[in-house]
Amino acid sequence: MTSEQKRAFIEGFKEMSRFGVTILTWGFVTGIAMAKSSLTVHQALTMSLLVYAGSSQLAALPLITVGLPIWMILITSFMVNLRFVIFSLGLQAHFSYLPMWRRILLGYMTADFSYFFYIKRYPTPQSTSERHADKDHVRLYWLIGMQFSNWALWQVGSIAGIFLASQIPNSWGLEFAGAIALLAIIIPMLDRAAARWAALAATVVAVATYGLPFRLNIVLAIVAALIVGMVTDRTPRWVAP
Repeated sequence: MTSEQKRAFIEGFKEMSRFGVTILTWGFVTGIAMAKSSLTVHQALTMSLLVYAGSSQLAALPLITVGLPIWMILITSFMVNLRFVIFSLGLQAHFSYLPMWRRILLGYMTADFSYFFYIKRYPTPQSTSERHADKDHVRLYWLIGMQFSNWALWQVGSIAGIFLASQIPNSWGLEFAGAIALLAIIIPMLDRAAARWAALAATVVAVATYGLPFRLNIVLAIVAALIVGMVTDRTPRWVAP
């Protein structure tokens, strides 16, 4: 790693660390939810490390507890995580030149904060000449620094929640803490009209379909948000030079 790459990595790490309390809290609440479900400690740890998606984990846990078929659990998790398809499309234009294994690793490490902060800082992909001139791949290492910070904070919070769950009474209102952590994640993302319309659509649909079983209202809310977000998005499309 060159000095420029180290500098970019450290800058990205520090950028994400500013939201450490929010990420730790959300991971902690998710870890407690896993520990208090039907999962064993080893299963909860494996889920935390491999899945690394709090909303998907929380959506899948009640389905696992009631013993629903694996295909239903996978479909629900896929629907809840549909936003990562959008994230992948957004980053594809920036990093399509990377080998597949590195793109897969970037996909695993990408979370909400890291994607939105990166796109906000670098809304337009580099041209071919700019990329060749940037021999240190500063953008990539800045993103990796953010991703590693996010991943490490999340895992610390999640694993702490798994091991400390038995010591924490349900009366502490951890669901409320989790909701506050989610709000802290979501609000900075509502910086465009399309994002605000999508959030409004998701809220209306989630409330209107609250009585559906298996938390299907969440799935419908996500679908509604994706549709409304794509319809109302007026961001100019990037065309390769």
